[in-house]
Amino acid sequence: MISTTSSLSSKIGTGKYRIVFFLLFGLAILLLVFNIFLSFFTPKEIKTDDMEISAKEIHSLFLKSTEEFYLRDGYLKKIKSPKKKEDSLTAIYRLTLPYDVPVPVFLHSVFGNFKGKNVSISSIETALNRRSVLEISSGAKRKFYSEIIQDTSLHRDNGSLAFALTDYEQLTEEEINKLLRIPENFALILHPQKESVEFTKVILNARKEYIVELTASSPNSEFTFAERFPFIRNRLALNSLSRYYPGNSFFFVHPLSTLLSSTVYDKIRNEFTKRKYMLYSSNSFTNLADVKEDEMDKRFYGEIEKLGEGKIKLLILPADYFLASIDKIKIVRKRGIRFIAASTAVMHLKVK
Repeated sequence: MISTTSSLSSKIGTGKYRIVFFLLFGLAILLLVFNIFLSFFTPKEIKTDDMEISAKEIHSLFLKSTEEFYLRDGYLKKIKSPKKKEDSLTAIYRLTLPYDVPVPVFLHSVFGNFKGKNVSISSIETALNRRSVLEISSGAKRKFYSEIIQDTSLHRDNGSLAFALTDYEQLTEEEINKLLRIPENFALILHPQKESVEFTKVILNARKEYIVELTASSPNSEFTFAERFPFIRNRLALNSLSRYYPGNSFFFVHPLSTLLSSTVYDKIRNEFTKRKYMLYSSNSFTNLADVKEDEMDKRFYGEIEKLGEGKIKLLILPADYFLASIDKIKIVRKRGIRFIAASTAVMHLKVK
């Protein structure tokens, strides 16, 4: 024993073994300090039973996702359990998703609704992006089970929506640039004047549309129509519009324009038609441009509720509302509502 200790002491005494010894000793001290540090900051375990949520609440949170995607009658059905049913399971479901709702996208919504809840969620994919089995447990008890299947042959039509935006001039340059970067389809409503003629290039480069709206008068007289003018003067105004705004196949007339009530309106409209242009009052569409700010959400979603299979709606909105509400507006697409170009909506809508 003495010779062994002596041998070890002599090894430690050498430079090579001394370095190894101190490295190991230092590492042990470091681990000890680290464990003590963790003991102060590691949260205490919370008993699952204290935060267990009911099967009824789990079911309600799951239905929030089906409602978000407008999956109502016929999409969710009760089925027989493929496993031995447990007392904690009140119902077994099969959810069929349409073509426009991928399984991962729906599951992302479900996980979001349960954020912060004391549940265990298991999602087992049985077919790549097409079929999944969802199980949700709380308090160590399985309380929800649903098969989720995407049927790619199931196409739904909850209507089509187009946007035309007014008063973009009230936005800052930075806001206009941000607006034009939004990927959704929309058209900007312009008033005929030299400044807007230049702006059409910017709009088209951003792959957006524009609609020219005629008012009682224009800062540039060459775009002005009036009852008092000789008709050849009104024809010249139409020539200027077609030359400076070639991207338009139709024009709007502001609802407060005296042109609408003038005796020459029908004659001017016929002149537009001869040249294969259509002329519409802005109020022929769903015009929310003058709705009070605190009523806009209610009116907007009220119009959304009116959409249904085969229905098309062109909404005229203030540009600042559209920009500020774009995240909420995008959610509308989850209902199976298609966003289409304003020109497409005008072409399909039968308006006077």
